[in-house]
Amino acid sequence: MDLKATLQTRFGFSAFREGQEEAIRAALEGKRVLLIQPTGWGKSLVYQMIAAMRGLTLVFSPLRALMRDQVRQATERFNLRADTVNSDMDDESQRAVLERAAQGELDLLYIAPERLQNPLWQEFQTRLPIRAVVIDEAHCISIWGHDFRPEYRRIVNLVRLLPREVPVVAVTATATRRVEQDVREQIGEPFHVLRGDLMRPNLRLRVIRTASEAEKFAWLAHLLNHLPGSGLIYTATRHSSELVAAFLQAQGYPVRYYHAGLSDERVELEAQLQRNALKALACTNALGMGLDKPDLRFVVHYETPASPIHYYQEIGRAGRDGVESHCILLADPDAIDTQRSMIRNSRPDRQAYLRIYTLLQTEPMRERDLLLATGLPQHTTRAILYDLQDQGLITRDTQRYYRAVSRHAPSFEQYDALLQAKLAELQAIVDYWETPDCRMRYLCGFLGDEAATACGQCDTCTGETLAPPPPALQRAAETFAFHPPLNLDTKHQKELVYAAGVALSFYGNTPVGEAIHACKYGAARQPFPDWLVEQCVSLIQQRFAGDGLERIVPIPSTVSGSLVDDFAGRLAARLGIPLVPALRKVRPTQPQKDFTNAVQKAENIKGAFECVAPVQGKTLLVVDDVYDSGATLKEAGRILKQAGAGRLYAFCIARTRHRGDL
Repeated sequence: MDLKATLQTRFGFSAFREGQEEAIRAALEGKRVLLIQPTGWGKSLVYQMIAAMRGLTLVFSPLRALMRDQVRQATERFNLRADTVNSDMDDESQRAVLERAAQGELDLLYIAPERLQNPLWQEFQTRLPIRAVVIDEAHCISIWGHDFRPEYRRIVNLVRLLPREVPVVAVTATATRRVEQDVREQIGEPFHVLRGDLMRPNLRLRVIRTASEAEKFAWLAHLLNHLPGSGLIYTATRHSSELVAAFLQAQGYPVRYYHAGLSDERVELEAQLQRNALKALACTNALGMGLDKPDLRFVVHYETPASPIHYYQEIGRAGRDGVESHCILLADPDAIDTQRSMIRNSRPDRQAYLRIYTLLQTEPMRERDLLLATGLPQHTTRAILYDLQDQGLITRDTQRYYRAVSRHAPSFEQYDALLQAKLAELQAIVDYWETPDCRMRYLCGFLGDEAATACGQCDTCTGETLAPPPPALQRAAETFAFHPPLNLDTKHQKELVYAAGVALSFYGNTPVGEAIHACKYGAARQPFPDWLVEQCVSLIQQRFAGDGLERIVPIPSTVSGSLVDDFAGRLAARLGIPLVPALRKVRPTQPQKDFTNAVQKAENIKGAFECVAPVQGKTLLVVDDVYDSGATLKEAGRILKQAGAGRLYAFCIARTRHRGDL
């Protein structure tokens, strides 16, 4: 095999990077190869060369955007026949791609792991001339991995059906020794590991201790005034990304937010970042693996991630061109408490397992049926269903019904060990805050690279400190944090109901929330205070200026009596917009806070309203006091749309905090 000739003539590179040729040869010899290499090392070249030499190579990847980019690169740069199958495509399009693959007309086929359960895939699987399998982000296979995804286990089932000589390549930038061993047990022998040097000498790491959300806002704006180029600001939740972008925009910085809840905008936002039209994107980890921008000059973490593994992977986006880049973590003790709570909540308790398993012993049920019957959150229910499937206790048919296929009790053998491992990783990121050692060496050592040396660049190596944000910026941050504008979800079943929606503040642990609670549930119920009305008027004038609001419509209350009607009337008077009580309840409902998941809340409010006033073509501001799941607001909007209303806008005084709101 003249790999160097293929590298030069087909791919246009003069030489391999260290380890690339070894990885390709090991795979072509039929070994199971695990590549643990830093971002930017060139893992994709390894499997692109295998595809060029062997033929149809399946690449399992978790991100559709990344798959599209890889397909474009393989076809345009290297003249490989590449395509993808994903959930964005209809059955006809997927079938056409799979038929091409079955006929030997593709070299590379990118596919999301969850597609393996799709009936169309199962129809074609035995017809595909599979010559190699690649598992991208291979840490997702391992329950000990920082981003374990149960659907990745289905890849293992496919691998075990293949002839031993079919190459299998698993690639990741982040795998501890424990994850490495788990992947080895999953994909089998002969196993060949290539663990590279994880040092990133051009990254300058720094930790800044903070004591409040306002202080973090101030530091962000202060840092952007000094950091070169463009970069990323990582947040733990979608909502935090929106808040960060709103504050920085108010300070005059071209910053936008980016998360999985966006759809059409994501491509344009990535393009704006690529051409440096933005100073930063405030983003969740929905951005990252699919981003190919070598000249990102900084990555700032607004919230502490759950482990050093997450952190190393996310800072790996910076400085891929080798130029000096900055990686800064804003360390807030409150974030650790919240992360600890999230870790504990991420593992469903044993009683939740037994509730679902007992129900499925009785009759087949779909996910929605289980959500209604148990009241468990969707993420909890899905985690349990995946685990019970993995244990072989239940199965899912082509109609998406889950049914029990065993009477054996669920195993909790790894339950406590996994919980303790996650808590230990969280403590390790706290230790990263406080280490007197080189920060880069600390991260590399945690990931198994014991040969790492001191970087000489981080704040612990240099002893360099930064001057704090100026007082004026701190005051602006405190004002913003007091009642930040909170965007509301405006879609119902992926259909846009409201053109925009906003709340004044959080319901919990804020002056606004305390005022609402006192008025609704206090011994002597009283109207919402004047200062609250004035602040709402100010926000509405700011956010909906130029939108041509023509009517204000209050949502009929379940427990607030006339509070919302009175509030909406005072709002209408101050804004000079007519009040129209267009909605009426046609049946009683329970308070939404009595229900524990979104499906139950949607069922409680479904069909509860009717429109009793003419709203045809009118631009309406729909008003409520507290936004929780959004089910009430969306149902009200749906009824108003049916009655012929024009554009709808939503306003709530407060929004509840959810588990992910740090």
